[in-house]
Formats: sequence, C-alpha cells, structure tokens
Amino acid sequence: MSYRQGQRVEYRDQQNQKQQGEIRQTEGSGAQTRYAVQNEKTMREEKINENQIERAL
Repeated sequence: MSYRQGQRVEYRDQQNQKQQGEIRQTEGSGAQTRYAVQNEKTMREEKINENQIERAL
C-alpha cells in the first residue's frame, strides 16, 4: 500500500516502538518507498521504510 504526503500513520520506529506521525515527504516507489514522518510526540522527523508502517490513521 502506498501512503501520501499529509497522511497520518502509525509506524514502528528504529527501536520497534509504535509511534504516530504525519508523512512529510515520500521518495521512491513500490516496496522501496521511504517516508519522512514527523513524530507527533517528539516533533522530530524520522526516515522510515514502507514496511515499518502499521496502518493509516
């Protein structure tokens, strides 16, 4: 599944903890897509892979 800029998602961070954030940028396509997500708690931007996203909110 592909996600869009501005969409809110639940994802797993590098420590495998569930987080929520908003997609700020996408790069690539298909299974290789990477997303820049702004974490709602820390307000930091994290780079994640498509397979780290659990679901859209």
